[in-house]
Amino acid sequence: MWLVALVLFAALGGTASADVFDDNPAAVSLGPGSVQLFARGADGRILHRSLSAGTWTNWAPVDGLDAGSGPAAVVFGDNVYLFARSATNGAIYQNVLQTGAWSGWVSLGGVATSSPAAATRKGNGVIDLFHRGVDNALWWRTLTPGSGWGAWSQVGGNLSSGPTAYGFSSLGSVDVAMRNAAGGVTQTYWYNGAWLSPNWRDKGGGTTGAPAFASPATDILDLFMRSSANDGLYHHRHEVDPDGVWRLVDPTKLSSSPAGTSDENDHLFLFARMGENLVMRSVTSANSMSQNWGAWSDLGPVALPAPQAPPPAPVITPLTALNPSLTWTYRASRTSTRLGSLTLSRIAAGATVKVTCTKGCSAKRWTTTPKKSSLSLKRFIRRSIKVGRIIRVEVSKPGTIASVKTLKMRRKKAPLLTSRCLPPGAKSPQRCAT
Repeated sequence: MWLVALVLFAALGGTASADVFDDNPAAVSLGPGSVQLFARGADGRILHRSLSAGTWTNWAPVDGLDAGSGPAAVVFGDNVYLFARSATNGAIYQNVLQTGAWSGWVSLGGVATSSPAAATRKGNGVIDLFHRGVDNALWWRTLTPGSGWGAWSQVGGNLSSGPTAYGFSSLGSVDVAMRNAAGGVTQTYWYNGAWLSPNWRDKGGGTTGAPAFASPATDILDLFMRSSANDGLYHHRHEVDPDGVWRLVDPTKLSSSPAGTSDENDHLFLFARMGENLVMRSVTSANSMSQNWGAWSDLGPVALPAPQAPPPAPVITPLTALNPSLTWTYRASRTSTRLGSLTLSRIAAGATVKVTCTKGCSAKRWTTTPKKSSLSLKRFIRRSIKVGRIIRVEVSKPGTIASVKTLKMRRKKAPLLTSRCLPPGAKSPQRCAT
């Protein structure tokens, strides 16, 4: 069977054989005002955004799959299960959103020619997953807690779109609807271990693409479609409206099948594409037959946000290095040096001068802010200074590179002058840049 399916898939070139392309969005809710929304981007990636407290996040990619269809999603416990068809091999892939992180795409096999559909049954914690096979029949498998995924099995039928599925009933059943070969909507359901017999029930209408289920409350099931007559949105209530009766909600032309979800009792959100953009509407009083249909609101294109331009590089002004001059007169002997004068000049306005001589000088330290550009340091040289002693002169000013000069007394030689620089934040003087 799988060999035959693969041959058929290859013959079809990996595309759907029907006259529609399923690129519908998908939406699920985690509670009042909370919506997880999914759609296929132009590059084939599934994109995700969420609504919380009235604010939408930007689209973000669920990377790792080149999708060949729109997505399907269900809430299962505290997690969101996401499904899509691979454009590479036609298989259905699964990804799970757990505590804010995606688990990664995993193949569930099958050879699909449509977007998948997924539903959870009420009361028994089972996920039902569906797709249209290369034989245009409905294919199905289930995820049962503690047992994992079962095998794919054929339900039958002659689909011309992807299916939609929902477990709306307190009886624990699951309903499936799809576009049939004539372009109308056909429905079936699974209950108590078996599919409806005979399998298919004609719901009439004329749809472009897959229909969509949404349930505003337990035991209430709404069916929506994009009309093949005018691309407008139509509504049918299961087991209330007679088969074949569809009511026009809005003639505004849609570009995709709709998708819906309920975040709380008596309220629905509906989504669809209009051109490149995704649109949304809110439905209040959704449990009654006198629903209040809100207007479509534009959520913008199905695309990642444009990359932000990098901020301009900060303009860095090179720091000025202070360059004072230290001059002296001297008379050196074998054991000491007598300085006749010691003068600091070329002092920048507003600079602070700090002079230290811990041993041998007539003064130990002095800090001052000179009012003139030159300063006599005679207070340090009133007596001879032994060989090896050092006078240190530091000149600093905020926003500049400080100057550090040392004068070392030498035996029978002129004192040795060393000049260093002290950049802001540096712990010790360093060689000055040339």
